[in-house]
Amino acid sequence: MSNLAALQAELAEYEESLSTTHEYLALFPEDAESKETKTFLEEQVATVKAQIAEEKASQKIAAPPPPPSEDAPPKFDMSKHPKFRKQSPEPEETPQQTSFEVKDVVQAKYTEDKQWYSATIVSKTGSSMDPVYTVTFKGYGNTETKRKHEIRPLHLEIASAPPPPPSPAPRTGREIGAHVISAAPAVDTSLMQPKREPSKVSDGPTRMAPEPKKLKGQKQLQKNQSNWQSWASSGPKKSGSVAPAAAKKKDSMFRTPDLPNAKVGFTGSGKPMQKDQARAKWNFNPASAPAAEDD
Repeated sequence: MSNLAALQAELAEYEESLSTTHEYLALFPEDAESKETKTFLEEQVATVKAQIAEEKASQKIAAPPPPPSEDAPPKFDMSKHPKFRKQSPEPEETPQQTSFEVKDVVQAKYTEDKQWYSATIVSKTGSSMDPVYTVTFKGYGNTETKRKHEIRPLHLEIASAPPPPPSPAPRTGREIGAHVISAAPAVDTSLMQPKREPSKVSDGPTRMAPEPKKLKGQKQLQKNQSNWQSWASSGPKKSGSVAPAAAKKKDSMFRTPDLPNAKVGFTGSGKPMQKDQARAKWNFNPASAPAAEDD
C-alpha cells in the first residue's frame, strides 16, 4: 500500500471516529472528555488532509536520485570523533512489553497508595494504541480499571527510589478518543471474583454481633416491671385489711330484679313504674291576680 493510500485510509478512520463523537455529544453535550476528543480528532483530520495534499504534490515532482550504494565508504565517521564518543557504553535496555493479554499476571498501580501490586488481567478493551485493562489484585480481590502506563511486567525490578510520574505519551496518528472502543472486550469469567455472601461457610468466621447498649436506670425499669407483673397477677392490696379467702361476687347494677313490679335494669328498685304527669294548659285569671298599687 502506497503512502497516499495509507493516509486516505487513516483520514477515513478519523472522520468515522469524529462522526461517532458528534453523535455522543448530541446525547451528552456536557461531557468534557468528549469535547476534548472532538477537538483532537478535528486537529488530526486537518493534519492528515495537509499530509495528503503534500503527498499529491510530491508525486508530481520527478523522483529523487537513487541513494549511494552501500559499497562506497563514508567520507568521515562521526562515531570515531572524540567529542561524539561515549565515555562508557550504556547497558542495553530490555524492551518493555507494552501490550498484555487476558490472564496475564502483571504489576498494577493501586489507586489508594499509588504502589505496585501483583494483579491478574480480567478483561481488555479499547484500541491497540490505547488499551484499557480490568485487573484484580491478588490477595485483596479489588478490581480496578487501568491504562497502559499503570501496568508493567511482573519480573520488572523496582528501584529503591520511587520512579518519576509517567509523562503522557505523544499522540500518534492512529490514536482515537478514550471513550471510543475499537475492539470487542475480551473478558475471562473464570478470573472474576465471585460475590461473597455472609452465609457461606468459606467466608470464615462471621462477625460478632455488637453488644447491646447499656441504658441508664435498667435496674429501676426491671423493678417496676416486676411490680407490675405481681400486681397484675394478684391485684391491688388494701392497707390495713386482710385479703379474704375467696373474693365475694358482686351483682351487676343492671341486673333485672326478681320482683314483678320492679323497674327493669336496676338492682334493688322495689317501686312500681309511674305514669308520666299529664300536661295541662294554664289559663290566666285576672281576678286572682294581685291589684296594682296606685301612685
